[in-house]
Amino acid sequence: MSSVPGSRLPSWAQTPSSGNQDGVSQDPIETTYLRLKLKYAESLHQNWIEKLEQPKQILEQLYLAAYLIELWRGMYGAVPATDQLQPQPNSNVLFPGFVSLACGSGILVYVLYMEGYKGSGFDARRRKTWETYPIEVQDRLEERIYIPQPFTDAIGLPDIEAEIHTGDFPADVFIISDHSDELTVWTPLMAALASPSSPLPFFIIPCCSCSLSGIRYRYPPKKSILERKSVNFNTSTNAEKYVEQNPQPSSGDLRSLRATKDEQKTDRGFGNSMIGSLTAKTRDIAEEVKFEVEETYLQTPGAFSRASRALIGRRKQQVEESAKTSPGQSSQSALVDKVTKIIERECAKDGGVQAAAKLWIEQAKSLHRQQGD
Repeated sequence: MSSVPGSRLPSWAQTPSSGNQDGVSQDPIETTYLRLKLKYAESLHQNWIEKLEQPKQILEQLYLAAYLIELWRGMYGAVPATDQLQPQPNSNVLFPGFVSLACGSGILVYVLYMEGYKGSGFDARRRKTWETYPIEVQDRLEERIYIPQPFTDAIGLPDIEAEIHTGDFPADVFIISDHSDELTVWTPLMAALASPSSPLPFFIIPCCSCSLSGIRYRYPPKKSILERKSVNFNTSTNAEKYVEQNPQPSSGDLRSLRATKDEQKTDRGFGNSMIGSLTAKTRDIAEEVKFEVEETYLQTPGAFSRASRALIGRRKQQVEESAKTSPGQSSQSALVDKVTKIIERECAKDGGVQAAAKLWIEQAKSLHRQQGD
């Protein structure tokens, strides 16, 4: 795929400047984004063959690629291939690689790989766009269905004519969970289970809200500190407590969707929104398993231009493990026990771990059956 000649972009690719960032300085992101847009946008647009996904998602993915490139520059000293023309004190040898969950059209994997970052992506359904990428990128995109290891432990491997992924990620790999729907809340849990001695770092952009069973579920907004102080809880868990709300509707009219978007423009509105509640829930679970979590603000361009939040989970916090482990128990096994209890707690709303596992697998089978559509 060739880069765009010259510096002019078609009208569809002209986007306004992005907003401020909390996680990474804004100027280098915009500089990198403009470079990626000039290099990849037009050729990706010309080769777009998907029917269901909007081609202007290209800009959103290019912006996310720019953000991750600058994030990894700070975390690992990793730099794009174009920056490696001059000797660097920290080369990409230090970069542990990435995996993109529910990678969809694979744009992010393609761009990051072409920029010199080793990594891969998988999705429950193969996309036609994958065939438009260079063969070395195609080899890094897999059609695999994720089934959490705790679910296979509970009911065994399902009878599905598809490759199954249970979270066996390489050591230290960086997890990208971009609009991964039912995998959102699972992301910090899979990051901890994949490597209990050194949980994997992650980047999450929450989207559709689901319980651990994969069923659509709207998490209630977190109660304020004052409200929490006035409530007596009958459990000893350190997790944030939530008030019960109605389940998330599967669809809504245009007026309600616009009202929700306007509400999310304020912090209070965002906190009460579906995505705000999902973000808070995911962050709380990540912090329960001792991640250092940073919440950052993104103003993504493209057809779905919007302000959104992202969560960056870094290495496990340094805590006094001796106070949290039983005699003879390692900190790794203590973390696994902690994750197991969280999963049991969160699956209770769906009837327990076994019931949640059956719900998850039924949906996995449904996704596989949709492959020919």
